[in-house]
Amino acid sequence: MSVPRRLRVAAAGVASVALAAGLAACSGDDSGTTTPVAVAAEVVAGPESGWDDAGFAPDVSTMRCGQSASEPSRGVSDTEITVGGLAYLTSPNGSSMAGVEDGAKARFERANAEGGVNGRKINYIGTLDDGYDPGRNSSQAKVLVDQKKVFAAVPVLTGYANYLDTFCSETVPFFGWGINDSFCKTTIGFGFTGCLVSKEDVGYLPTTYGLTIQALFGGDAKGKTTALVGVDNDTARQGLDYLERQMQTVGVNVVYKETPFAAAGTSDTTAAVNAIMTADKGSPPDVVLYGLDFNSTLKMTEALNAAGFEGKHLSTVSYDPRLAAAGLPALQKSYALLQWQPAIDTTIPAIKQLVDDFAKYAPTTALSLPAMAGYWSADMFITAATKAGRDLTVDNLLKFMNNNYSYYVEGAVGETRWPLNHVVSAPCTAVVQLDGAKYDTITKLVCGSLVKS
Repeated sequence: MSVPRRLRVAAAGVASVALAAGLAACSGDDSGTTTPVAVAAEVVAGPESGWDDAGFAPDVSTMRCGQSASEPSRGVSDTEITVGGLAYLTSPNGSSMAGVEDGAKARFERANAEGGVNGRKINYIGTLDDGYDPGRNSSQAKVLVDQKKVFAAVPVLTGYANYLDTFCSETVPFFGWGINDSFCKTTIGFGFTGCLVSKEDVGYLPTTYGLTIQALFGGDAKGKTTALVGVDNDTARQGLDYLERQMQTVGVNVVYKETPFAAAGTSDTTAAVNAIMTADKGSPPDVVLYGLDFNSTLKMTEALNAAGFEGKHLSTVSYDPRLAAAGLPALQKSYALLQWQPAIDTTIPAIKQLVDDFAKYAPTTALSLPAMAGYWSADMFITAATKAGRDLTVDNLLKFMNNNYSYYVEGAVGETRWPLNHVVSAPCTAVVQLDGAKYDTITKLVCGSLVKS
């Protein structure tokens, strides 16, 4: 199937997020083996706030970047707060987070129209492009701090965490989608879905992927089987172990867990398809979960369908209004996992507000995952800075947020708690299914719990 270049590039940005936020999460021991997890007595899909944290209380004193700021009033005047973002808006392979800057702009513009943050307007200097290059990632962080003098970095959506050296040494709070490990075990990084890619096992698991598989089967997934397909690198292999352990909490059996494809993509799916079609004692599994880029996911879906696969396709790359408009046959009836509520149901007040803000302040921007991530990153910062009060300094904001602060948008973004979510993600999910030129909601945003691992 030929996919228009504009659509391939748009979807590729989402694909890179998926690789980082889903299947590139690091957990388990150094050997790469998976420690079995007992099936929880009950994993329940509950409301977006008030989820059970299993009594987990991380020690803030063990986290990085906990020092006071050398310039606590950097970027703050009597009339404005200067912020700027960092993301890969371009990359060598065409993938990008394009749209994230427009999402942040839309939210900041509304805040300014409503009077700003406790009387201060947001001076959003834009989002710098690191080009998906680690060296540029580091140098652009220095630009934000040394030249632009930002109070905070908002939004941050990068594949590399090289910026952390500068942000940590200069005590720069940053807000974004926690798709790299700088959002984990630092006191200054705030992902609006929590820490997604911790490099260490903290002893607790979110039930995100368990809930997701349950949603595909009406709430009960015990005894179902799944295949996990990832890219060929150590990080992805550890990530597959992490997802397997989450699925074990609801009684799902992983019968295939392989990383047969290069990160640059795949041209030959034959071996993987043959293995998956016989993975469950000679039969195919009930679900295949892809941790691949968009084009590889599309190829695998087409190939499995051609081989007679009748199970469920699940990925974190197949939600985008532009994909629905393209009407790709191979993705029909496939499922997409999101970590927040998609922009579908405008009867939800927060979703209607988001849609209205884009229509007014970013009318040409599609409501893609990167665009929404930029919006919610900005909303998280605005909400926290407002609640911190008029006496706004870097130190005051961080002290306020790291002392049992929680962020939650009813019906739209699941609750995060700080400092807890510096070390683990919020156990929340939403699932949609592509049906023709639209997405059907399989489950609205729900949250589960943390369980001991």
